[in-house]
Amino acid sequence: MKANTKIFGCIADPVNHVKAPTLFTKIFQEKKVNAIMIPINVSSNDLEYFFSGIKSIKNFVGMTVTIPHKTNVLKYCDHLEKEAIDTQSVNWIKIENQKLIGTNFDGIGFVNGLKSENLSLEKKDFAIFGIGGAGASICYSLIRSKVKRLKLINRNFNKLNLLANKLKNLKSNTEILIDDFRDYDISEYDYVINATSLGLKDNKDLIFDVKKTKSDCTIVDIVMDPEETILIKEAIRHRRNYHLGKNMLISQIKLAGNFFKLW
Repeated sequence: MKANTKIFGCIADPVNHVKAPTLFTKIFQEKKVNAIMIPINVSSNDLEYFFSGIKSIKNFVGMTVTIPHKTNVLKYCDHLEKEAIDTQSVNWIKIENQKLIGTNFDGIGFVNGLKSENLSLEKKDFAIFGIGGAGASICYSLIRSKVKRLKLINRNFNKLNLLANKLKNLKSNTEILIDDFRDYDISEYDYVINATSLGLKDNKDLIFDVKKTKSDCTIVDIVMDPEETILIKEAIRHRRNYHLGKNMLISQIKLAGNFFKLW
């Protein structure tokens, strides 16, 4: 580290699960970018204090945002890019002229992660559990990828209907469906996604029953720690295909570099 090293942050609460600081600091070194990324533990109650002060730190250039702050940080941004406006969530913020500019690469990163593993999306059927910050962004990107069907499953039914109506208003060819969180049907879907935080670290709760999926279904978990979550272990046990959460983050490296004009 040098006196003029650029500092990036990864804000979360807690921070013991975050992977971005290790990944991006390594990428900075490989690309010979004079920068580091550090984990920053900020509670929801302290976000206002954090953002009011961070703008004036001249060598702090931006951050990635993760659980549980992706929707809470919206009101602190001075400008939102289209993806953040559509999804009403932010997972990257850059600071320019003491202004906070927010965007969201979760959905694009998710889709690119699938494509990097040679998995096809067009005309496929997807079901997703959880439509928070990351989940909503994934939904928009799946529709842009021309998936055939997209089923939303969420505990909060009002929030579920609100997002479903927004997605239907896009006038795409994707069929938008909703289902009950406790009594769901995922038996005919090519991909079933966990976009909640269940399975994170020591959490052993399963978001859905893998046995209810068809035999050639691909189980996708966006949780990255542990890499092999309880859901992924269930997928392996029941001989389902699976896709790891780390792919969504790795696929955001190029996007983040362009956003910050680093590479």
